Amino acid sequence: MTNTNSGTDRKAIIMDKFVNWSLRWIPDSMVFVLLLTFIVFGLALAFGDHGPWQLVDDYAKGFWSLLTFSMQMSIMMVTGFVISDAKPIKKVLIKLIDIPKTPTATIITFALITGVISWLHWGMGLMLTIVMGKEIAIRKKGAGIHYAYIVAVAYTSMNIMANGISQAAPLLSATPGNFLEHVMGVIPITMTSLSPFMMTFLFIELICLPVIYLLIKPKKENAVEIPDELYEEFTQTVEEPQEKKAMTPAERMEHSRILTFIVGAMILAWIINFFITEGVGKINLNIINFLFFGLGLLLHDNAADFINSVKQGASTIYGVVIQFPMYAGIFGVISYSGLSEAITEFFISIATPGTYPWIIMVYTAIMDWFVPSAGSKFVIEAPYLIPAAQQLGVPVPQVINAYGTGAQIANLVQPFWALAYLAAFKIKFQDILPFTFMLFIFAFVIGSAYFLIFPMGW
Repeated sequence: MTNTNSGTDRKAIIMDKFVNWSLRWIPDSMVFVLLLTFIVFGLALAFGDHGPWQLVDDYAKGFWSLLTFSMQMSIMMVTGFVISDAKPIKKVLIKLIDIPKTPTATIITFALITGVISWLHWGMGLMLTIVMGKEIAIRKKGAGIHYAYIVAVAYTSMNIMANGISQAAPLLSATPGNFLEHVMGVIPITMTSLSPFMMTFLFIELICLPVIYLLIKPKKENAVEIPDELYEEFTQTVEEPQEKKAMTPAERMEHSRILTFIVGAMILAWIINFFITEGVGKINLNIINFLFFGLGLLLHDNAADFINSVKQGASTIYGVVIQFPMYAGIFGVISYSGLSEAITEFFISIATPGTYPWIIMVYTAIMDWFVPSAGSKFVIEAPYLIPAAQQLGVPVPQVINAYGTGAQIANLVQPFWALAYLAAFKIKFQDILPFTFMLFIFAFVIGSAYFLIFPMGW
């Protein structure tokens, strides 16, 4: 018994050191993009063809090259929040939580629902896993479900399944006029997220996830449920004033259901016609954003309700607005200075066609620790990863698939994306890391085996 306890204590100490190191040494994303700028400038001076002033010129040329992409990603993040904030969505999901009667069934239902939602839209998945996780902790109190375990399931089910149709790299690659079109052309999403290769991978994850969750689930007698003070805080309701006042004509229009319904229905009708005439193979960033914008209008009561939700969601995009131009500047230095060619040659020297997708997966997972945004990181990595794949004879869609999988794996032990969960559930990262680390091992093993056995896809 002593040996078991000492082994558990050692694991806890290692986990604590790992978390403390991450929180102590990994800076805010804004600081890191500044540091990364200096690093890339240094590499370009050492391995590129341009001098210092030419590199500044390269930075300036690239700085404004991704404004369209920045706006597309901003809209995607805001619409994900807007839909997840809609009352009908929350009501349906809360009712679904009440259907399973046992803790095991609750966790499996939770993981599958949030996994599918996250595959459709990672931003919506992030918000709704928090909503559902809180409701499970509250409604299933007394059933013996460990509180930190609920948070870990919420976080990992979102991350593992987020490599779906809303991921930046596949959607950007499928969008005509994207900044990499001259290098790789336009790649339909049916060759990446919706390809048989990735759909099979998705199916494997969906089958394995519930099993893994049940294997790492704490026993009922060891479960520490939601603390009483948090239970009371989460169950408090704010009473809305009942007194109605006469509205001005402007206020009546703002609270009219008709206006948002007509525009939302018009957008949805166009999207349906698009899928009928063009098919899913033509899905791109603009189509996804248009779809979720229309759904947001339909799901909210009126324009005032919609815009209030937009205002809240807009707080999540400050990083995109400020940092994406800086990443575009870094993209300019890498692309125009000759540095991309040097890095391409390095990858060609260490890889074979059979190992290159796996190397990308691992490399991207490592890079994700420092640039935990798949969209901005793709801007930096694509200029050299894609040419290397082309020279090795590896299909470009496999580069995108491996890239997304690597980012998905790293996020399971990366504190950055967990911050929203930690704040919402009022819990420490150390508390969920033992569970997320087990999912990290599972995802890494499955991902490695898949891309090493089928490096060229099918």
